[in-house]
Amino acid sequence: MKVAISYPPIINELGQVAMVSQNRNVQFFKHPTYLLPVIHAQAATWLHQDDIDVIWDDANAQQLSYNQWFDNIIKSSPDVIVFESTTPVMNFYWEQTKKIKSALPNSIIIMTGYHSMRKPDETLENSPVDIVLQSNHIDFVLHRLIPYISEHKDWRESCDVDGLLIRINKTKWRHTGAFKQVEALDQSPDIDRKLIQWKNYAYENGNFLQTPGTYATSVIRDCTFGNCTFCRYNGPDLTFSSRTIERSLDEYERLIDDGVKEIFDDSGVWYRGEQARAFANGIIKRGLHKKGVYFGFNTRFGYLDEETIKLLAKANFRFILVGMEAADEETLNRLNKGYLPHQAYQNLKWFTKYGLHPHLTIMVGYYWQTQEMLDLTVKTVKDMMFKGLARTLQVTLCTPLDFTPYHQECIDNNVLLAKSYNEFDMSRIIVKTPIHADAYYKAVRDMYGIATDPRFIFRQILFLFSGRKRDWQFLFTYSFRALRRIRNHIFNLTRAQHK
Repeated sequence: MKVAISYPPIINELGQVAMVSQNRNVQFFKHPTYLLPVIHAQAATWLHQDDIDVIWDDANAQQLSYNQWFDNIIKSSPDVIVFESTTPVMNFYWEQTKKIKSALPNSIIIMTGYHSMRKPDETLENSPVDIVLQSNHIDFVLHRLIPYISEHKDWRESCDVDGLLIRINKTKWRHTGAFKQVEALDQSPDIDRKLIQWKNYAYENGNFLQTPGTYATSVIRDCTFGNCTFCRYNGPDLTFSSRTIERSLDEYERLIDDGVKEIFDDSGVWYRGEQARAFANGIIKRGLHKKGVYFGFNTRFGYLDEETIKLLAKANFRFILVGMEAADEETLNRLNKGYLPHQAYQNLKWFTKYGLHPHLTIMVGYYWQTQEMLDLTVKTVKDMMFKGLARTLQVTLCTPLDFTPYHQECIDNNVLLAKSYNEFDMSRIIVKTPIHADAYYKAVRDMYGIATDPRFIFRQILFLFSGRKRDWQFLFTYSFRALRRIRNHIFNLTRAQHK
């Protein structure tokens, strides 16, 4: 049996490519960032170990045109094709599956991803997709499902693998029951880096100060917090699973031996407390902190105390990605963030004190966000950046996606303006707001403009007196790579203003 795990190039009218893999919110970029889809890569690895012929088909990372991708998928004629769905690209996938089915009527098409898992009937009604996975554990489900399909001709009627919606005919499908919420992640293999052509993802990624970099196999699948209303990792159908520390440390050691210079863990939220300290101590015990490799992860304000941050710095952690979705308490409470602004300042002071490089992720455009709230966010972010409490930032428009609680709230309150899923591409405000949308676009430009502000640049120069290699790299290497993307980010997030 031949299985293709496929990411087609999805290109808009401006020639921008949709970044679908391993993304919480899809954006279109002219200068792409190649993000390794970790769970799908584990799925490919597991199937490969099961003696399945696996085609790793990420046309974006392979820099293929649409026609090249489509011709290749038809020519290879896989028995099974696996896609990953998300709200802004659903119409594209529905149309592509019709074209593929027309050319390859016997190929089985499987749809994965958070949008389809929450609205599975919708995908079966609008496309000829054969199976929708209602599980975030794609690797475990495909490991059970693909061999079953291979061995049973009557799989549509007989398959009892949990968490599937299976098409019986054009108008009928059946549900195999709720998926297993917690899996033993140590059973899923470390990613076969050769199979998924890891170097395609090793350079064009803003999370890496040193290259080649890579994403580790996540220690936490989804999120230990799981309450933020805008986030996909929220809902009664989701919880989290975790790997053991030693298993992850073994992978880190192998990656370093293979020449990786920076490792990022894209778990929804990484370890905290005792586990975080055990991981750092494990790196130190193995001597990995002396190999010149940086480490990074996602966390939350309030999750790490000073003792833990100091230890992480000793273990050569560098990049700390942390969400700062707003600066006013009302918004933080409505989003169920679970922290207050003063906690953000305290954590950032500790990160900076021990030489870490915090990266802020900010959102604007909530349907209740007033000018006063917006101004406070911009003012707070500037204060943090000019004081050197954060090194980099990313601003996005809060686009309700994948029928998250925030998305459903927008529908229930009749504030959602979008009429098509195509409008969910984060290039415009798609909710009713108390102020004109131009105010949010201006806030985006103001915050990205920090990168060229003399006060920010002067602060980076002051960091050079620390004597740390990473601070010199940040100013003289990374900054040039980052600056060439800023204009693209600003255009993508504000282009609706110019239509």
